[in-house]
Amino acid sequence: MAQHISTKNSGKKELQNIYKGICKDFEKGISVIQSSLKFQEIFDGTFKESKSDKVFLAWRNFREKKENFEVHFDSEKKEITEIYLVK
Repeated sequence: MAQHISTKNSGKKELQNIYKGICKDFEKGISVIQSSLKFQEIFDGTFKESKSDKVFLAWRNFREKKENFEVHFDSEKKEITEIYLVK
């Protein structure tokens, strides 16, 4: 099983910058995210943390490597609940 490392409460500056950058992308609206090539929505319910959770996969450079990030977006509250670095 993959290890999920929270970027939201990370003490590492690089992860906090990725968190802020993804949050800024989501400020443009969920429809922009769903049509973006930077994000891929995951429709498999096993990834969801709640009923209103929308899960997206994003790729970002972290420590000179392309890494996967799992973004959890609450569609009722219209906010990101968590972003994980997936190892």
